[in-house]
Amino acid sequence: MKRFFAKKEITAILFIGILFTLSFFNWRSAYATMKEHTVSYLASAGNKWENLSSFIMDVDNTIHEQVYQKYYYIEGYGYIQELLGKKEINNFEVVKAKDGTLHYTYFTSGPNQVTSLVERMERLKKAATKVGSEVIYVMTPDKYVTGVTEFDKGIPYNYANETADNFLQELEKKEIDTIDFRKLMKEEKEFAPDSFYVSDHHWKVETAFWAFTKFVEVLEDNYGLVFPNKGEYTNLENYNQIVYEDSYIGSMGRKEGKLYSKVEDFTFIYPKFETNFYYYAQNGSRDVKAEGRFEQSLAFTSLLSGKGNIYDATNDKYFTYMNGNPGFVEVNNFNEPDAPKVLFIKDSLMVPVASFFALGCSKVYMIDPRYYSGNIEEVIDEYQFDYIFVSYTPQNLTEEFFPFYKE
Repeated sequence: MKRFFAKKEITAILFIGILFTLSFFNWRSAYATMKEHTVSYLASAGNKWENLSSFIMDVDNTIHEQVYQKYYYIEGYGYIQELLGKKEINNFEVVKAKDGTLHYTYFTSGPNQVTSLVERMERLKKAATKVGSEVIYVMTPDKYVTGVTEFDKGIPYNYANETADNFLQELEKKEIDTIDFRKLMKEEKEFAPDSFYVSDHHWKVETAFWAFTKFVEVLEDNYGLVFPNKGEYTNLENYNQIVYEDSYIGSMGRKEGKLYSKVEDFTFIYPKFETNFYYYAQNGSRDVKAEGRFEQSLAFTSLLSGKGNIYDATNDKYFTYMNGNPGFVEVNNFNEPDAPKVLFIKDSLMVPVASFFALGCSKVYMIDPRYYSGNIEEVIDEYQFDYIFVSYTPQNLTEEFFPFYKE
């Protein structure tokens, strides 16, 4: 009996020792960032009580994110799920299709309501028309390819494509112009699983370049766009293509590790011909400026170096173009001063397309409603764009992405 209790005591001591050891290492990993938050909070102007909740949130996020050897835990978790043959991660947040591709999903019984979103688009069009801007909604594709993508029994389907269909139908009733890339991709057999990254919800850069060329074609044919030097700018032979093999894992892949999904190739495409841009981005209190050739201004090539952790979201190679999703972006193209001035109100799928599209524009502005603290309505009134493109994927047809013209 004494030996039995002795084993229990030793096990308890070892368990507590391991907890304290891991706690110490976690504290050491997060200490520098927590100290920075603390110093910033103490030095902040205004009422400390008003800023306290934000400070606590920052510290809490740091503790959760900067866990000692965090990605070893993720790898171990993903590997166990793979061994068990599980097709879902994080309570069905991410699921694996029969072809091995990962998808975001959730439980629902049907398409989302889109009435309020359509009403806001209608108000946006009316306001934009008054200042001479043409409004077009651009539907980028969901990764789920109807009739091709298959889930195992029991995996929920999110009805994102059905929501998108309803949304486009309602916009048509309101006489709001739309471009549906799902339809265009089907017509040219581009709507296929290999058009997207296996471990991410984004289309590949190669697909985005094709979408750019098709976008220009449709706008010229149907909306009177004059895109300068079209033959040069839309010809892929005039671009360098650098393939970074086994270097990329997307946002879904980062949730369970490369042992559950896989590491993929990433292709960086940029012009061979002469370009000259000025880039300005604002995200919260941080401003970023760059100037020069396409790869020096519109592309953040430091993300391609491979020096950062492959799992770190700040090293996501997809965000090589335009630095991802700043709240507000302004691009000046010095080579085409007389070309159109356009605005993209968008999510991340449109970023590489807009990067290439900037080659034929005098100015390109981009707003991501999730991170923009300004007033989108005032931007539309003040800047008087030639074209305003609102563009979200089917899963992003939610209130969060339509904060404008609520009334």
